[in-house]
Amino acid sequence: MKYLYADIIIPVALEGLFTYSIPESMRKALHRGSLVTVPFGRGSDSTGLVVRIHDSAPEGVTLKEITGLLPGEDSVNDRLTDFLLWMADYYMAYPGEVMKAAIPAAEYLPGRPMKRRRREKEREEDESHPPAAPADLNEVQNEAYERIRELFAARETVLLHGVTSSGKTEIYIHLMTEQMKSGRQVLYMLPEIALTTQIIERLRRYFGNTIGVFHSRLTPAARRRVWKGVSEGSLRAVLGVRSSLFLPFRDLGLIIVDEEHDSSYKQYDPAPRYHARDAAMMLARLHGGKTLLGSATPSLESYHNARSGRYGLVELMTRYGNVMLPEMIIADTRSTGKKRGPETYFTPRLLEAIEEALSREEQVILFQNRRGFSPFLMCSECGHVPACTNCSVSYTYHKSIGRLVCHYCGKSVRLPSVCPECGSTGLTTRGFGTEKIEEEIRLLFPSARVARMDQDTVRNRNAASGILGNFAAGETDILIGTQMISKGLDFEKLTVVGILDADNMMHFPDFRAHERSFQLIAQVSGRAGRRTRRGKVIIQTADPANPILRQVLKNDFRSMSGSQLEERSLFGYPPFARIIRIAIKHRDQQELNISAARLAENLRRHLGSIVLGPEFPQVMQVQKWYIKNIMIKIGAGLSQSKVKEIIRRETENELKVPRRGLLRIQADVDPQ
Repeated sequence: MKYLYADIIIPVALEGLFTYSIPESMRKALHRGSLVTVPFGRGSDSTGLVVRIHDSAPEGVTLKEITGLLPGEDSVNDRLTDFLLWMADYYMAYPGEVMKAAIPAAEYLPGRPMKRRRREKEREEDESHPPAAPADLNEVQNEAYERIRELFAARETVLLHGVTSSGKTEIYIHLMTEQMKSGRQVLYMLPEIALTTQIIERLRRYFGNTIGVFHSRLTPAARRRVWKGVSEGSLRAVLGVRSSLFLPFRDLGLIIVDEEHDSSYKQYDPAPRYHARDAAMMLARLHGGKTLLGSATPSLESYHNARSGRYGLVELMTRYGNVMLPEMIIADTRSTGKKRGPETYFTPRLLEAIEEALSREEQVILFQNRRGFSPFLMCSECGHVPACTNCSVSYTYHKSIGRLVCHYCGKSVRLPSVCPECGSTGLTTRGFGTEKIEEEIRLLFPSARVARMDQDTVRNRNAASGILGNFAAGETDILIGTQMISKGLDFEKLTVVGILDADNMMHFPDFRAHERSFQLIAQVSGRAGRRTRRGKVIIQTADPANPILRQVLKNDFRSMSGSQLEERSLFGYPPFARIIRIAIKHRDQQELNISAARLAENLRRHLGSIVLGPEFPQVMQVQKWYIKNIMIKIGAGLSQSKVKEIIRRETENELKVPRRGLLRIQADVDPQ
């Protein structure tokens, strides 16, 4: 039988598939997973992904014809095609949105030459490390390794709960070696691009050029080279961030999700709004492979699944070489809060620890999870706070560029010389970010070599690797940074970590705040004293009796998880319920209120009390779009697929209602 028609995904935010006729010349070569050129819209061509070929012509429709077929190396295999369709369905995204995120060929129109780009001098392309045998595991590591292999015989997913510096990476390397020797491929996932630089050098010692790196900072040409290497099988392993899930693996035997708790694994915008950890387990299942989740501070969802037997659980509770966990010290900021001058942001205990480390030629990390110089300005006369005209947030002051910047839409304005409300010259900075900490540390320790790592300093392609490389080489004494320096990094001479504002994390209004505070403090603390000398961690807080800090001091993850899981069970939060958050957006607040209320009421008619809201979020306007959220809690016994079907239907109905202006409705499945 000759197939005459093809159902195709087009990379646009529209529902469903599009059917085209197959020209006679392509019928032998075309197959499921082929990438093709098709006419779409008014006189333009688009890349399309063939997901079904058949001989059933739609009635009453004149079909357009496929105009081009990309080379076979650009094809998408069946498993990846199935994965993309699953992702669109589970995360309530349009298939075209998933295709656009997944496939390099969708970035340009086939047949049009790409602009010439300067050839990248990537280490993975230019260097060759004859592969070495993995280092022997110690007794504790070997027990964990054998236990993981044993559990994989009965379960698809295993959680490795290992304290910081326990040697999890060496266990990963042995598991990777085993899979690659058997001819299967491996995906090693990390949450941050910055982490790939340090770890890839380590992995290349064992795997040479059979391992590649994949992340968004690569040029399109470099991404396509990795795509081709994975598809052809010359790359046996890939180290990558969340987007590496979309590579066309031929036979994926193992996915390692390191730092599995990290919120960076969640894609927020644009769609698909997927969680890479959860999607990884589905991808591994499609390949008949296994998933290993690793963390010193697992997500409560993963930990609950492991403790209840759904996942296997392996614990590694001693540091490699029996190095002691760092000494944890609480520094009460209330005793220094009324002091004037640059020392206001640093307690005496922290300054003393920094001085001692520098005198021994050791290194220091200072953690402040706010970038910029000051979170906001305030008029001392009338209390006015300059705020973004596009978003319902205050501007952040960036002293290095002398401007106020909105961290939501990117708008920036000049620093006003007087208050725009009362004309006073009393505008003063309030709070502190990494830029301010850097300035004051340079004043306090003028001979120290200081660097800063945040979104403002790593915008260039190689900036992150340069900053971390200098710190690893001992060319930086004090590194100041946001959460991107909190995980997965290993520095021999780092002995002191200062957490400058623990209160900002602990008192955030979110049901995950307790869990995330514990994770972040424990993770950044774990960077200290990983080799011979015991590290020291100074946690600055105005709330030293906070139960989170008590649990962090004892490294008591089990107590934290127990209390939090009990609370979530009581109030119906994950992992005891699934959440779908629906964001309704409109530029007119009145139109938004009407649409959001009507949608919530229609959903409530079908789903009852599990529909909560609508409510304004903490930031109620972003880029001039007003926002209201509806939250749906899906408890045990309810069918997720039926709930999603109702949401889709009622959303489509609401979008058809006549109104002034454009309405947007976005579903976020399993929001973080």
